This record gives sequence, structure tokens and C-alpha cells, in this order.
Amino acid sequence: MQYPNTALLTARGCSQNCLICGGSKDSYDQNCGRSSLALRSPEKLVEDIQFISRFSRAPIFILHDLRQGGREYVKEFFSRLKQLNLKNEIVFELFQYAGEEFFRMMNESCPKYSIEITLETHDEKIRRYNGKFNCTNPKVIETLNFALKHGAKKIDLFFMTGIPSQTYQSALENIDFCEEIHLACNQDSRLFYFVAPLAPFLDPASPAFENPELHGFKKFCHTLEDHRKAITQPSWKHMLSYETTQMTRDDIVNSTYDSAQKLNDFKLKYGLIDKAGYEEIKGKIKKSQAYIEKIDYVLSLPEAEQQVELAKIQKEIEELNKYSICGKNELKWEVQKNYANFFSLALVGLEQLYEEYVIKVKHALQPKLRHQFKLETQQQKVKM
Repeated sequence: MQYPNTALLTARGCSQNCLICGGSKDSYDQNCGRSSLALRSPEKLVEDIQFISRFSRAPIFILHDLRQGGREYVKEFFSRLKQLNLKNEIVFELFQYAGEEFFRMMNESCPKYSIEITLETHDEKIRRYNGKFNCTNPKVIETLNFALKHGAKKIDLFFMTGIPSQTYQSALENIDFCEEIHLACNQDSRLFYFVAPLAPFLDPASPAFENPELHGFKKFCHTLEDHRKAITQPSWKHMLSYETTQMTRDDIVNSTYDSAQKLNDFKLKYGLIDKAGYEEIKGKIKKSQAYIEKIDYVLSLPEAEQQVELAKIQKEIEELNKYSICGKNELKWEVQKNYANFFSLALVGLEQLYEEYVIKVKHALQPKLRHQFKLETQQQKVKM
């Protein structure tokens, strides 16, 4: 209620086939029987945006890359959006390189907009193999400069540890690329940089989960019960459902914290974080590393002693896990006002109650008979 941001799905299915994504093209095909993309119309998306704007002033996140629908789809969406007197910020997701015209349309159609990009890695070969942002690093920087030139309010860039073919050193080099980007974009403060592990689980249904050996993974969790047990573990290191051919669980954990501290140093160097924020994150990283070691020690004790020792540090770990490797508000978009005025909220509420009442009356006046089917048991099938 304090931060009522909303999200809209543009499609069912996906045109991309990222190896570590449980919502990839192959995943939908194998698990949902969906071999192609089913797009919501630009008209419906804009209708939803207009409805949300009647009660909320917080950002609206457009999930999936709009360009999956093609050039005409994008043009129609922005044309319709432009007609709204919108007060909300719109957040767009990018899967691949985007040209200048795309951001020009965004800027002309939205009062405020932000961009979310999961680059995952600086390594062009790994990005090509994994399927996300398959372009050169100069093209990545060009995309960012186009967005900044055409009014983007905030650009979030996400890097990851534990992805296919990544080494410990390659994970650390992601932060060097952050600096390269920052300098090439004139040290623009609208750029925000993040690093996080692929954790705790390798996405079930993703190509990497379905064919782990083919893509350089060793999988520890196979069934739902395996995952349930894993999530009860006392540290995220022991929750990890995988290792890679390049990194063990320990490597993934250590490279995550080392990358986080290197990123923290980078942010302080360029004034993207103040000294107090820097020291807070640095302290949390050190404590997190110490607790990882402490939990490893506790788990080496006899089982009866484990529970006693873990209970002693449980509350400290829960508190430490909050924003341990980034600033508390870095992932938020600034909002001056959360909701529309009281009259708008009341009107929306009354409309929803009226629609619900109409549906109930229709069901009461025109009841539909439900046919009951008795399924044959396995024993009856065997007898037949």
C-alpha cells in the first residue's frame, strides 16, 4: 500500500529462448503446448494503463519487450498511449539492442519512462550463447546512450553470477564493464547498476534445467520435494540447486560477494552512492560472508546441536538478508504521490462493485447446468 506499482503482461509465451529462463520459448512449448506468441492487443494494454492511472500514480511496469509484436504493434501501442493524459511513469523491459527511433517514440508518448535491462554479463560470447542481449558491447552502450538522449528517467542494468560458461574472474569483470559503460555514457547518474546470483534455484522448465549437462550445469534438485527441502536450508549457499562446470557453490557465493563489493567501490568512486551508504553495504557484505562460514561450521556439527546453534542466529540472518548487497531504495522508482484523489478512488470502487453485482444477477437469472462426469478408476480400467 505504501508503494502500489503495478505490472502488465504483454503476451503469453515468449519469442526468446534464454537458457536460464523458465518462461523461455522452449519452456512454453514443452510445458504449456504453446509454440507461438499470443499477444495482447495494443488497445487492451492501453485500456489497462488508463484504468490503473485512475487509482494509482505509481509506476506501471510493461513486462516483456514490446518489440516482440513487431514494428506496427509498437507504433500502434505508442500512438494510443500518446493520446492519454498519463501521470504515471511507465517502465519498459528490453531483451535486445534498441535503435534511436524506439526511444524517441517512448519519449513522445510517456511523461516519464524508465528502462530495465538484464545484461547478465559483459562477455559477448556468453550473452550470445545464453540468448540475452545478443549484440556487441558497443551496441549495448549505443542503446543506453539513445535512451538517455531521449529522456529516460532511470535505467537499471542487472548483471549475474552463476550463469552458463561464466568463470569467477569473468564474474568480477562485469564491474569493469559497468565502469566502461559509465564513462561512455558521460557518467550519467540515471544509470543504476546491480549484481545478483542466479539463486536460489535454476529455473524449473528452463532449457538449462531440462538439459543441465548440455549447458554446463550440475543439478542438485530434480523434484518438487528436492526444491522444498532446499529452501529450508539456513543459507542461500545451501539452497543453491546447481553448480556449473566453471564454478562450485562456494565459487558462486564468493564471486557474488566479491562482485558486490567491487560494485560498491565503483559506485562510491563515481558518486553514485554516499559514504554512509557505502559503509552500510560494505558492512553487510562482510557480515554475510562471516555468516556463510558460520553456518557451514554449524552444519558440520551433530544434528541435535545444529538446531540449537541455528536458532541462536536466525533473527540476525533474517535482518542481514534485507538489501545486503545493494541500497534499500536503489531498486525503486521515485513517486511523489501513490494514489489518485479520493473521488477517483471512490468512483473506481463503485464501478467494480456494480460490475460484480451485474455478473451475480446474470448468473442468478440464467443458471448454467454443470454436467458431472464420473472418471474411471485405474482398477476399473484394468478390469476392462
